[in-house]
Amino acid sequence: MIGQLAAPARPRPSALDNRRFRSLLLALAGVPIVATYLWQALIQPIFFGGYLGDFQESYMRAAARIASGLDPYDLCATIGCSEPTGPQYVMPPVLAWMLQPLVGVSSGLITVGAVLMLNASLAIFIWLSLKALRVDDWQLGALLVLLALSFEPVIGNISEGQVNLVLLGLSGVWFWAWVRDHDSRSEWWGGAALGAAIAVKLIQGPVVLLVLWARRWSMFAAAGAAGLLLWIVGAPQYLFEYLFKVLPAVSAGTGFFENHSPGGTVTRLFEPDTFLALRGSPPAARIVTVVIALAALALTLYFLRGPASSAGGRALDAAAIVAATPLIASYSWGTHLVLLLLPMFVLVVWAARRRDWTVMALVAASWLLIGPAHKLLQALLVTGYSNLVVLRFMAEFGVVGILALWIACLIALWSMCRDTASWPIACCATHACLGRRKRFSSACWASSSARSTFPPGSLCSESWTCSRLASSPWKRSSPHARRRSAASTKRP
Repeated sequence: MIGQLAAPARPRPSALDNRRFRSLLLALAGVPIVATYLWQALIQPIFFGGYLGDFQESYMRAAARIASGLDPYDLCATIGCSEPTGPQYVMPPVLAWMLQPLVGVSSGLITVGAVLMLNASLAIFIWLSLKALRVDDWQLGALLVLLALSFEPVIGNISEGQVNLVLLGLSGVWFWAWVRDHDSRSEWWGGAALGAAIAVKLIQGPVVLLVLWARRWSMFAAAGAAGLLLWIVGAPQYLFEYLFKVLPAVSAGTGFFENHSPGGTVTRLFEPDTFLALRGSPPAARIVTVVIALAALALTLYFLRGPASSAGGRALDAAAIVAATPLIASYSWGTHLVLLLLPMFVLVVWAARRRDWTVMALVAASWLLIGPAHKLLQALLVTGYSNLVVLRFMAEFGVVGILALWIACLIALWSMCRDTASWPIACCATHACLGRRKRFSSACWASSSARSTFPPGSLCSESWTCSRLASSPWKRSSPHARRRSAASTKRP
């Protein structure tokens, strides 16, 4: 009728809007993924005598030397510590100290216990992440489980017996506590988990900056107390050697193809011969690496801006800082990237609920580049493929995958933080739009003509009603024009 706004045309439904079709896709993908995971991560190492290389050659060797009163870092003085894997032990002494009771136990029992521990850590992470993200739809939950089980670094950690999956489980505890907020008990548990993870391996150190940035003092105190306690108790006589000899050698970086950090790319540009050689980066490459790390950290903190007051905002903050960690570190081995499952989970849930296919595509590209694409590079090297141009190009897949995931986090944060004049999402609430900034309350749109309720656990609170404003004129119009448009929709 004349004088009334035309109703917006309904978007054409896609095949993914059909729940039965989605269930069929999950079943077709889930059966081979679960079967492959059970074979590679449980049946083969437990029942067919799997050998956990790093666990038995590095961790247990260092534990045996500590039990005998010997230096666990002896190999760093002979063969060097440029490679964070292999027989040389390059982590804080506390992990080897905790493994001393296993010295003398048969390798078969150690393999079974380690494999079960790593799988339990993965299960704890998945369970706590789904709980923190309030995933109550079984299809979305199944998608996240399949994403984790098929992520190549997960199998890589189990086959080598690396401790990174334990760190992932501890990060799940921290993430659950981080999203909850205003719960003193969970604050202490989350902080203790974060401190323990950093005490075992320093690769999660940048997460502490987020805790400080958000002024979560109880969590920060718990993290500091737990980390210091473990370092003081766990073979402290070797701690200074680690901090002043081993850590600087490892942090020097390397251009080896397994290094997926920007420092590895820079080193390979300065010294192409380091592609297949394990040695430290040249001084010029180290300076460029530090500049890139500071820029990535500064840009991440800029997008975080301030403490988020909604569960969805806090989840995105955690995802952003974890995704930036490999960009800040001087080295990021392929197995270290299993920690990126946390931002992947957050972004998949966020993008699925908002139908943001750009973010979803970036997450998928990251998963493919870090997992299957890097696995293809390893297969080519094993088979003797000798075209260095192709191999050098494929070695950067991991860096591009990390960058894609980090950019996806920034896009999600920007979608929450953009101002009123360009925000396509308006949450109609009494006090605030997303519960993230009070100044966004003016962006709330009171129209009742085209509203839809977001699922529980989305960026807005469950009791708030939200609406997607799809028309581009709304995004470009002035605040006065938007007020007139909103008022016209209220008229009968």
